[in-house]
Amino acid sequence: MPRLRGAFFLSHGHLIELKSLGPRSAGGFRSLARYLWHAHRAGPAALERRAAQLAEEAPGSPGRVHDLGRFDDETARQALIGSLPDDFTHALRPQLQWYACRGAGFHTDAHYSNVLFGAWYLAGPPCNLVFADPTAQLACPIGELVVFDPFQPHAVLSLGQERYERDRYVAAAASVFLGFELELTAAVRRRFGIGEAESGAFSISSSTAVNAETGQIVR
Repeated sequence: MPRLRGAFFLSHGHLIELKSLGPRSAGGFRSLARYLWHAHRAGPAALERRAAQLAEEAPGSPGRVHDLGRFDDETARQALIGSLPDDFTHALRPQLQWYACRGAGFHTDAHYSNVLFGAWYLAGPPCNLVFADPTAQLACPIGELVVFDPFQPHAVLSLGQERYERDRYVAAAASVFLGFELELTAAVRRRFGIGEAESGAFSISSSTAVNAETGQIVR
């Protein structure tokens, strides 16, 4: 599986162009993002301590992303604002959310049609955030910040892995992410290459089946 390439430097982080496999649309309403964004920023100590606590308390079932609840935290929000480009911060939704997983099979979050997803990795072993269709890998040490299109199949895998294999994660340590959302403002759409849905584009929706092991869309 190829590593990410085609990086564009921003004052905060990098935009990465994803290789196109043909036109895709988000529920027929818009195109999928052509880019993802990432940066590396250490989280506030209190936030990392909370993430480590949540990692100890995370559900033991492997392969699923567990929602650990929404929260409001001005310290966390200001840390994000200081780490994101200005046009991202203007689109940042106020509430934040904790997520945990012990590996995560390939899936989409296509029920979130009007936002891009952000994930800040704050506790757990080094892992890869792996995208499918098109394929790409992004290494996630503690402190990695990523913004991506929730309609693109993605997984959280151990380093060096390209497929999700459940047995590998049964006894794995939990990974904890601080989740956030960006509104699809005009500036965010420009940054991520999001346009109108093309005529004849394959439409991905919450009912689109995704192979959890490979990320292949089942048509």
